[in-house]
Amino acid sequence: MRNYLYLFLVLLLGGGSSFAQTAVTTVAGQTFHLGDSLTIGLPHIPRGRYRTIHPSSWEYREIPAFTKGKLKWHIPSPKRNIFGNLIPQDTVYFLNHPKFPKDSLIVYLGEAVQKGEIVTAPVEHTPLYPEAVELLPEDYVPALIKAGYTTYTDVAIKAYAQSLGNSGSSHTTVNNPFEYQRQRAILLEKLKEAVEKFDLNRVYYARHQLTTDGYDFTRSGYPWAELYGPAVPFLSTSGDDRVSLYLATQQRVPFISVPAERAESYEKRSGTLGHNAHTLYARVYFRLLPAESYTEDGSRVYRTNINYLGLDLYEYPHCAYYHLGSGKAE
Repeated sequence: MRNYLYLFLVLLLGGGSSFAQTAVTTVAGQTFHLGDSLTIGLPHIPRGRYRTIHPSSWEYREIPAFTKGKLKWHIPSPKRNIFGNLIPQDTVYFLNHPKFPKDSLIVYLGEAVQKGEIVTAPVEHTPLYPEAVELLPEDYVPALIKAGYTTYTDVAIKAYAQSLGNSGSSHTTVNNPFEYQRQRAILLEKLKEAVEKFDLNRVYYARHQLTTDGYDFTRSGYPWAELYGPAVPFLSTSGDDRVSLYLATQQRVPFISVPAERAESYEKRSGTLGHNAHTLYARVYFRLLPAESYTEDGSRVYRTNINYLGLDLYEYPHCAYYHLGSGKAE
């Protein structure tokens, strides 16, 4: 019943031209009006669901990224404290979207802007290494074998099988020793094909959470906060039989140049204006180096030498837009 009431109010209050220019809220210095066409971005967490946008029916339906919806009327959600008294209400807005003609999308506008699920700034940018490709979990085992850090062991075959997804069948195959023996030759052949295709000469990137110190106005950028975490990510396949890549390098990106105006827009949007530390996200670029020797120690953690090239810094974990700046490794 409540969902139908929402839709009725949306149609009643959001359709008239008199509301089209009504300013309803200001988020991170940007004013929003009824009738504004808003762009839906990517989910805040890669390969996850939207946290701040959903159909009013609450039924899960895929929301297409980089499509537009019109901002419609807002409805306060009543809340009461433990004594039953009304407390200040959150505001719920709606987006009319062509894919959901009978079911408006609810959007928590302030949080959606903060998490980048509603895009309010240009997304185009030129990365430091445009030719780079992402090193995905299904690439980890082929990369290790191609570079000489391991070979076609049962550990490698099982880890590769689980990294391919389809978790139900791969889990059953790997954990049932009889089924694994029946499928081993097929899995081994798939792994050999992947190793053959893997190109050690390419530039790869991996996404990485990075902490910086506060903005440095003298040098115009963010210094890397070394005490808060490693310079490069620790990579692992999924599943019970996982293997891990400890990316080894002496190179660092000590400073990322970011224009002051760009830094200010990020800090306003994220609510971190003037903070002494910032949690950001990076595409870390590198080339894999061949192993100097091969020894299996049973740990399933492989110290993998890389030539660390540099990084692109972003506001969000998907590292797809809202680029802040770049830095070359030293």
